[in-house]
Amino acid sequence: MRPCVVADAKLVTRLDTRHVVPGGRFVFKIVAQVAPSGDVPEIPAGAFGFGVIAVAEHARSNGQPGRVAFEPRFIGLRGNVRVPAIADPRMGENYLEGDSRNVPGGFAFIPLVGIAVGGYNALHRGREVVIEQGTPFRVVLGDDLALGRCADPSPSDAAL
Repeated sequence: MRPCVVADAKLVTRLDTRHVVPGGRFVFKIVAQVAPSGDVPEIPAGAFGFGVIAVAEHARSNGQPGRVAFEPRFIGLRGNVRVPAIADPRMGENYLEGDSRNVPGGFAFIPLVGIAVGGYNALHRGREVVIEQGTPFRVVLGDDLALGRCADPSPSDAAL
């Protein structure tokens, strides 16, 4: 089975869990030209892609961190052509979670310190997630992966 067509991409939109909402959109850009293969046409460097925010959770008290998952959907080409694109499922780059900033649980067993640790962990907020413009990630192009017509790309194939 032939390997899936992959492309390196960079975020154009800054994603911050303080502001993004599920269903919101984001923009990304293809880094280098992609040669045509199968149902995937030639994609020029700099072509824009579009996607949606699948998960967006603000950081909350009790050390709950912010979370975000973004889903690339397609690359837009001239002539209103859209090439399907998904985040490379083996890379896990499209889901990020902030830090809880909780004090380690072992301290809870120390007399008096445990009370302070428990109170701190219950009251403070976790960290938000910010994914800056220009952050690289990889996309799989076309529908072949979903249709079982290509091999799932290996993380070692990444050119990041």
